[in-house]
Amino acid sequence: MFLSLRSRLCLGGEAVLTAQNTMEFRARLFAFVLGVTVLLFVVNLVRTKKLKEEFALLWLLTAVVLVLTPLFIDYLDLLAHALGIEYPPALIFLLAIISLLLILFQFSTRISRFSEQIKILTQEQALLRAQIEDLERAAKADAASRRLVLSTRQGAQDYGTQDQEETHADDNGPAGRDATALSS
Repeated sequence: MFLSLRSRLCLGGEAVLTAQNTMEFRARLFAFVLGVTVLLFVVNLVRTKKLKEEFALLWLLTAVVLVLTPLFIDYLDLLAHALGIEYPPALIFLLAIISLLLILFQFSTRISRFSEQIKILTQEQALLRAQIEDLERAAKADAASRRLVLSTRQGAQDYGTQDQEETHADDNGPAGRDATALSS
């Protein structure tokens, strides 16, 4: 069994050393194995690029704390009593809550940054869509005006050809007009 010596102040103000069984070996071993497992899991996620390094930092810190806690539990007990915490495991819970709050704060700042980027990208996409629609309308209008110009030219050419045929038919006399009419 692991015994820790802890100094506590009595009502008289003198330091008293007490021996106390702080954490059983099986509990320490379980916490150590759990910490190593979490550490390996986080390292593997970073290695396979499933977790970004910026997010991994706090998770790695949490895993290292999980690994080191069973090894230095006696010192945590001393720190808890020095801080005035009567129940030493409450310090571990306090540290865990602070770690989770830091992780949540990191996520909140990242979400805020992402929402601002999404807003900007949405606005840029709307502007680009409007520009594309304007260009498509301009292209359709340009194509329509080209068709109109071509059809006008074609009509003028057809009209000119018809005038030439009538003039040519008039030159040939009544027989020429009949031949032109039959060919049309």
